[in-house]
Amino acid sequence: MGVYSKIAKLIKRDYIIFTKQHRRTYHAIPFLDLYEKATGDIVSKDRLSILVRKHPNIDTLSNESLQFTLGILNKFGITTLEACKHPHVFVMNPITLDNYGEILKECGFVNILPNHIIKYHTLVRSRTIAFLKKEGLIKADLNLEEVLYDYFPELPAICRSLENFPDSTTSILIVRMSVLEKYLKWRLSVTSEEFQKYCRNYLPLKHKPMSDIKEALAIAEDNIMFSKDEIRRNGFIISTDPIKSKLIIDNVKSLAGMDIRQVIRAEPAILKNNYNALLQIRDLLEEYRISDEAQRRCLKVYCMKPQTVKERLEDLINMKEYQILSTNPRVLSMVVHKRKMIKRLSKIKLTKKQCYSLNHLVSSNNVFNNYITSFGNRVCGRDISILINTSLIVDNNKSNTSIKKSNSTESLKATLNQLKKHKYWLHSALSVIDENIQYLKLKFDNKTILEHCQLLLYPISEIKYYVEILLEKRNGLHPDAHLDASYNNLKFSALSDQHILSLVLYEIEKKYHFSGDGVWTNQDGIKLDSKAVN
Repeated sequence: MGVYSKIAKLIKRDYIIFTKQHRRTYHAIPFLDLYEKATGDIVSKDRLSILVRKHPNIDTLSNESLQFTLGILNKFGITTLEACKHPHVFVMNPITLDNYGEILKECGFVNILPNHIIKYHTLVRSRTIAFLKKEGLIKADLNLEEVLYDYFPELPAICRSLENFPDSTTSILIVRMSVLEKYLKWRLSVTSEEFQKYCRNYLPLKHKPMSDIKEALAIAEDNIMFSKDEIRRNGFIISTDPIKSKLIIDNVKSLAGMDIRQVIRAEPAILKNNYNALLQIRDLLEEYRISDEAQRRCLKVYCMKPQTVKERLEDLINMKEYQILSTNPRVLSMVVHKRKMIKRLSKIKLTKKQCYSLNHLVSSNNVFNNYITSFGNRVCGRDISILINTSLIVDNNKSNTSIKKSNSTESLKATLNQLKKHKYWLHSALSVIDENIQYLKLKFDNKTILEHCQLLLYPISEIKYYVEILLEKRNGLHPDAHLDASYNNLKFSALSDQHILSLVLYEIEKKYHFSGDGVWTNQDGIKLDSKAVN
């Protein structure tokens, strides 16, 4: 029996060793591996369910995430064992975790424990300094104001006046905000009203370490080259994460064809995003062939999440409205304001308005409400000319970018001037114009169509009817449709494309005594005198 007993013990020992070596395969939850390795305890299924209930997502954390959190905690002298006994630290945002620990360190905490970080708000906002001293969390002789002023050695002595807050009624947060306000008044000439507004609107400011605030301001002023006025107008810059800002500057050299610093100055909220997100969004916009110019017109798209941008582009690409406006330099405003745009399109369809512009879809509520309730139907003239010019590009200077840009501007003006000659040019829907462009491009070159851009304002059925007749006659065919006697002596074979389009416009308007009323055929709307809109 003694032999069997020894064998049984050996089997049990080998089983325990095998189990320890293969636990990861058994439960595949990295936190449990870490916990068991640090504490030596095995977590049962029942206990795991309790852990997940108390600390959501702890069972989904990767090993990399756990190690990153431990790296932060180690800065404050917190061991792996101590962390595992307070699992909530692992489900906290790492940046928040680091900020809380740094603030407790700045405020002179004797020891920083996981429980202190977890209960940060209670200790900093709700507990008095007297209570913290009594509990031994900070030294009894510590003057918190003086300690915090030491983080701003450049602050002149005249600005370092002590408020001598009574420990018995004062929290850490009150003292920190008092010191920070004095520093910002000196550094940025911030007023008390502005500081209070920052505290209300930018909550992270209250819970940012002083060292981070100093570094964030240094990056903003010395690297990005924000002026003091710009920082005051965009108070969130004060509380931006300096590490994230550095990563953006170091890893994203340019966006929309501009230096990243210039981009940030134009749209400071980009600092709230991270560099990986910016790179992903840039790649997405390139994939959807959205030009640098369009990106520059709406840099706000870089403040969004990449997944959101991707989903919205995927949805919009199948919408007729997006397809028509996709060449507009402001097209990205449709991505940024997609929800608003969808709701407005529904209202436009309900009111049976055909003529709307990009501005109507993404502008302020006042502008849209005025449009939707107003009498008649008008579109933005610039949207019309942009649609025509970008769809009918005539490029004679491919090698010279500056000449190309200049020609594009001149072409836009020329198109506008030609369109303005038509009495009702603002009352043709963009969808009608786009449909005409797509049809005529199958028959004529861009230059010819552009020279007859007024024709694009008319219904497709009218244009198609006369184009087909005239082209067939030029080719020697004899279509069933007949033209009036004025064509009897015309040599159709000698007609050029320019002649054809001129005759089409002539035939359409002839029925309306050349009043311009031909644009109203098959359109919902009432004739209104229009004013030229640039």
